[in-house]
Amino acid sequence: MMPAPHNEKEEAFRLFEDGCYQESLQLCTLLTAKEKDAALDVLTATNLFYLGKSGDAEVSFRDLARKMPDSSYVHSYLGKVLEARKDEGAIAEYATAVHLDPKNQDALRSYAGYLVTHRDYHAALPVLRSLVRLSKKAGDIQILMRGFIEIGEAEEALALHAASPVETGTTPEYIDALIQTGNYPQAAESACRVYRETHDPAVLRKYLDALSHYNLPASLEAYAAHVREDPDRGILSDYILLLKTGREFGRALEATRILLSCSRDPACRLTECELLMALDRDTEALAAYEQLISDELGTKNDLDTLGLIIREYRHYLMTQLPAGTALQRFLGIVSQDVNVASLVETARFYEDIGDDTEARAWYYRAYRADFLAGGLPYAQFLASRKDERECEKVMLYILSNVRKSADLTRVASIVVDERGGMFHLKRLMDQLVKRLEERRATLSSEGLELLAVAFFITASNALEETDYAACKYFCLCGMDVMPAHTGAIQLEDYLRLIRSCKVQSVADRPVMHAPRSRKKVAAAEPIQAVAEKLGLSEQEQQIVQFLRSHRTATEMDLRTLLGTRRVTGIVNRLVQKASAQGIDLIAKKGIGNDGEVYEYTGT
Repeated sequence: MMPAPHNEKEEAFRLFEDGCYQESLQLCTLLTAKEKDAALDVLTATNLFYLGKSGDAEVSFRDLARKMPDSSYVHSYLGKVLEARKDEGAIAEYATAVHLDPKNQDALRSYAGYLVTHRDYHAALPVLRSLVRLSKKAGDIQILMRGFIEIGEAEEALALHAASPVETGTTPEYIDALIQTGNYPQAAESACRVYRETHDPAVLRKYLDALSHYNLPASLEAYAAHVREDPDRGILSDYILLLKTGREFGRALEATRILLSCSRDPACRLTECELLMALDRDTEALAAYEQLISDELGTKNDLDTLGLIIREYRHYLMTQLPAGTALQRFLGIVSQDVNVASLVETARFYEDIGDDTEARAWYYRAYRADFLAGGLPYAQFLASRKDERECEKVMLYILSNVRKSADLTRVASIVVDERGGMFHLKRLMDQLVKRLEERRATLSSEGLELLAVAFFITASNALEETDYAACKYFCLCGMDVMPAHTGAIQLEDYLRLIRSCKVQSVADRPVMHAPRSRKKVAAAEPIQAVAEKLGLSEQEQQIVQFLRSHRTATEMDLRTLLGTRRVTGIVNRLVQKASAQGIDLIAKKGIGNDGEVYEYTGT
């Protein structure tokens, strides 16, 4: 006899709790074909996530988010799906989840984990504080302590450890907090005790580090002994740095070569070059630099590392050889390879020797090779030469083409930097504020602080132009986006500008108004415009056109339209493209006799 429907539903949830996601999904699919049940829809999407079917899971959770916009669970899991796909939209979903339910511990933990993974500890602290208040778990307390340590507030970490309602023991965070507060003997004693119990090399590194701060001879002996017994890479790196700091270059070189026998890491090889130079072994140093550059040019695994290596080589040549000889050698070794790191460093070489014409030409080539990695140094060069018109043109192009929030933050940090002077360029500042505001939901705390600074600069410019209403408006915008922990801007900075507006204006006009009614929905964009905006394939354009005409369609309808059975994957990609641009286009409406049912939700 078939079980009762409610028992089947309970069985689907039981299978999920037991980790039988495929079986649970199959039962959910059978049940949703018979009846509509929001709980089963959520369970289906969650099963898809745990089965690693990220495309289907994303579409399902996005559809649920439209149907259940107030569900913290749905937004939290949509964040998990996006994070698994390395989509920066995850941060906005996590923020929505904890806003809807500040006591959702799973959402808080996922949100905090995302921020910590991206090393945004300033943004993570409020989330972690809320999580610790609710969970009181030792693991959450440790992560909060790590957050305090990373932003330089180790005293807060120690206070948290002392006041912890649960036993946390001598953790790595506790030892790091002792080191950061200068309590080196206690840190060393604690680390030594833990190491004897665990034999963890990471704890041994902390012990040796703490010891080196108050008993250098003993630490050098301990480092040497451990290196002989077990040449751990981390400990060797610390030992080399300590020897370099003490100007014991010979011993540092010996240790470096031990490390190189274990790893040919470019950073370690660069250290070898620097030590040979410090020991005045110029022939060996030159050969080591040039071999390292040759190897890295051959692989181009990391252009940032390659740029650092070439920069150090450039400095070495400039200090060791006459300018003409150094230039010819540099051009022969570095500049024959057309990559952005080589192009930028060649430009900097010419800039160092005072040849601005050649420097500008090489910077421009770098800009053409990579609009971001090459364009920013080119714009900085133009700004330093007071060519504001060309500088603004280049930066506006960069801003209009940059896509990732992290890259946008990098651009913003250069624009608002007082030393560069780009913040004087009005069109550039207006465009910067516009782009940052568009990305506000996915900006890190650094990005939000830069947006706050940009608003402050824009407000200051408005005050100079006696546009008092605009000045006050931009101040209010800046205060609204400013994160809780800031270094470059404070609330008092905006208040000072607002006070100046009120004192200087003849008639102080309000900038805050009653909420306006929602604007009418714009007319539907032509299909071609949508296709260009989203980068749609021909098949995806056909789907959009068909759904726009018919409003709904089944999987079988779209199979007939496209002449392929692979409709589900095509629709999933289409939904992902639209969602990435913040566009509501297509929603899944469940499963019918002819497969998935899709509805057009765009304008």
